[in-house]
Amino acid sequence: MPARPLAEQAGRIVDLLPIIIKNLRIGGLLDNVRPGLSLSQVLALLALERAGAEGASMRELADELGVTVPTTTGLIDRLVREGLAERRPHPTDRRIVLVLPTAEGRDAVRRSAAYLAEVMGAVLSDVEEGERESLVRAVERVHDLSGRIQNEQRRIASSA
Repeated sequence: MPARPLAEQAGRIVDLLPIIIKNLRIGGLLDNVRPGLSLSQVLALLALERAGAEGASMRELADELGVTVPTTTGLIDRLVREGLAERRPHPTDRRIVLVLPTAEGRDAVRRSAAYLAEVMGAVLSDVEEGERESLVRAVERVHDLSGRIQNEQRRIASSA
């Protein structure tokens, strides 16, 4: 079977990505973090967990999440109210406030990761081993390309 033209391949990916994203917005995953939190708030909590023990500034979180600093501030306000995150002063720059997950926030992230691993394990159990390995490699490649997609979007937006 001959390869499809690049434009057709890109179009197929564009068609499938929103559906994949919708399917991955597993209600149970969000409820395992904390019922009532939005996907954006869960993503912010995951970004905080990845930031490590030093935490992250609002600017760093905004860049990680691809949103504005005011939007990030609103997300963090809710996480702080829910007891999932806390603000701390920067040790050397008093203009900067760092945000870190609380113990409850870290526990929520662990629960959601365990839940997602259980769901993924159940789904993958019906897939033969060779295909699973191919899928893992493909998802790793999509992960790598997603950074390039984000950079390309920024480049196009800045040149407009």
